[in-house]
Amino acid sequence: MARTRFYQGARVILSGMIESRSFSSKPQLVESDSFFTPLEPEEIALKCKHQIAGRKFLPGSQGKGFPEYLASARKGLPYALRADPEAEVSPERWGQLCRDQLNKMLPEYNAVLFRNLPLLDGKDFAAFAASLGYKPISYEGGTGNRYLVNGETEVYFSTSDPPDFNIELHNEMGCSPVHPKKVIFFCLIEPNEELGGVTPMARNSEIFSQLDPSVVEKLKEKKIRYTRYLPHEKHKPYASWQQSFMTNDREKVEEFLERENFNYEWEKDTENLIYWYVLPPTMTHPVTGRKIWFTQPNVHHNTYYKESPMFQGVTLPDHMYPTHTYYGDGSPIEPEVIEHIRATGWRNAVGFSWKKRDVIVFDNLTIQHSRLSFRGDRLILAYLTAE
Repeated sequence: MARTRFYQGARVILSGMIESRSFSSKPQLVESDSFFTPLEPEEIALKCKHQIAGRKFLPGSQGKGFPEYLASARKGLPYALRADPEAEVSPERWGQLCRDQLNKMLPEYNAVLFRNLPLLDGKDFAAFAASLGYKPISYEGGTGNRYLVNGETEVYFSTSDPPDFNIELHNEMGCSPVHPKKVIFFCLIEPNEELGGVTPMARNSEIFSQLDPSVVEKLKEKKIRYTRYLPHEKHKPYASWQQSFMTNDREKVEEFLERENFNYEWEKDTENLIYWYVLPPTMTHPVTGRKIWFTQPNVHHNTYYKESPMFQGVTLPDHMYPTHTYYGDGSPIEPEVIEHIRATGWRNAVGFSWKKRDVIVFDNLTIQHSRLSFRGDRLILAYLTAE
């Protein structure tokens, strides 16, 4: 009964982030192959066509190069496993079994879907995620509209954005030097796919290989300036600095900004915060040592909000949208560059059909994810990691 009351009226999807623990704290792993059966792509394939080109409230969808429809899951994207329904195993033990599979499959496939796990609520998911053996990381400084689940310290609702808004393909906090290495999503209330709620994904490597080399070289040369405008919560904004940094203490916010060497200033009289920093469009993967595309000048660009239902009928100076991007020297990024990056991402994206109790794990450095708008119910939780 308590579990039913806990989720009554919820209409969101939860998400989470985690860091790895030291080697000595990792759980003892067991041979897990006998607990799982691989799923074929058609078993998780989309049941409906989901329009991409011209889609309302999808940033850039009116531009050139967008595919007409979202492609369906294909072999290895994601790699999918069904848990043995007869196994009498606790959420914590399932975490150990899944960690064994992640150690083997995530480096190769970058996204692993577990189906039929016996997780009934947020507490089960929190116990499962903790037993994976990674160390949680907070969403401090994140740009999304995200809140902790009541009663949990490391599990989040994936987003509180309006359901009719399409979240663009992105790496979690890929616009910041402070970001999770893995993102774990858990489906508690599966969406009716006919009404939307699909989670697309795309590999950064595939996007990178298809981008115009001249665009890539210019971004490498000039880099990207990321700016954020965070009003005080008293102004009732889309996102306040109190929400983003999970504190009402300005000194704690300044400690974070100075620790990361961000430039910042407080607006006089309003108590609003502006901060900015410059990053390259690529980085070295800490495990593989490969140069990877890890940036989001398109998602951080203010056109993301200009095409949102939350900002319809609102006209603001460029710097007063929640986020915006420029070249590192402060010059504007050409609209056609933003359009090209967006279209290339969606041409490489696939989606899968959610089922209740699904858990999907993304290598956040190699996989972008998003959300298509929906009508009806959808509840997904998230957990973020720093390994």
